Amino acid sequence: MTAIAIPIGMPNVIEVSGARKSFKTYETPRSGFLASLRKKRIVKYALRGVSFGVRQGEIAALLGKNGSGKSTLIKLLSGILHPDAGTVRVLGLDPWSERRKLTSRIGVVMGAHGQLWWDLPATDTFNLMRAIYKIPERQFRERLEFLTNILELKGVVKRQVRTLSLGEQMKCNFVASVLHMPELVILDEPTIGVDLPSKQALRTAIESMRDERKTTFLITTHIVEDLAMAEKIFVMDRGRIVYDGSRESLERYFGDRREVNIEFESAGDVKAYTRFGKVLELESNYIKLEVEQAQLRNRAFINLLSSENVVDYSVMERDLKPILLRLYAQHGGRRGHV
Repeated sequence: MTAIAIPIGMPNVIEVSGARKSFKTYETPRSGFLASLRKKRIVKYALRGVSFGVRQGEIAALLGKNGSGKSTLIKLLSGILHPDAGTVRVLGLDPWSERRKLTSRIGVVMGAHGQLWWDLPATDTFNLMRAIYKIPERQFRERLEFLTNILELKGVVKRQVRTLSLGEQMKCNFVASVLHMPELVILDEPTIGVDLPSKQALRTAIESMRDERKTTFLITTHIVEDLAMAEKIFVMDRGRIVYDGSRESLERYFGDRREVNIEFESAGDVKAYTRFGKVLELESNYIKLEVEQAQLRNRAFINLLSSENVVDYSVMERDLKPILLRLYAQHGGRRGHV
């Protein structure tokens, strides 16, 4: 399937400017009968001036540690909460004051909070969604056929939800949330605890909807592997966005490095390779290097990799986990642009 190129002039589906949100709570400094009379009020700041935009047809990923503000931001975008300050616009609407108009145009999948009826088959929930969104019978059947095929749910949707695996439940929740073919789909931790085949099926469905219908997706996650399909990445830390850009830019920002694994037929001059990068592992007939991307085009390095003593070598994509940790440490909550 050929992906649709997103023109630069496509409108923003999500526009957030200076959004702030805080919550009031109380703590009791000591225990005892009179402790409740000495409660101390505490204000916790979930969002501290968040600004970002997502264009139509983009797949955007929102990363952040637990407590970084991701879930609060999702609740603002879906109209569950309203900002204390700043503006939030989704499909040109104010999610809080125009929530009724917005709900028919968006879909929300909350990873830990399913909408399926536990003791009924998923098809019953799908029929309920058809009635709620007034989907014509023919369109409903066509969409259900498309989604159950791509997510490999044939037969699964007719079983009681309580008998399904976590991955099957998540895929059924996804179907229930997109049957009305929304313009924007918000996925909150969609792959947490889900098996690998189910993760891949969900990614295929997301990319297919984007390519065929220009559906916009915002995926909140702390799973680095979910970034493979994202054109844009936002990283949150302590209520602020500390990175707004592409995966490639994020890698270049901290040095565009790759891991190279080289296996030798016999012990030889392994140390000849060490001048091309940082040695991560070293044995008599094996070496793992961390090298700059430019070194992969270095003629001297290429010649070494082509030597007869090299049995095999592989170049691995860089793991973003240490990059994200460095980003959190470097910005310390301050917004960063790349």
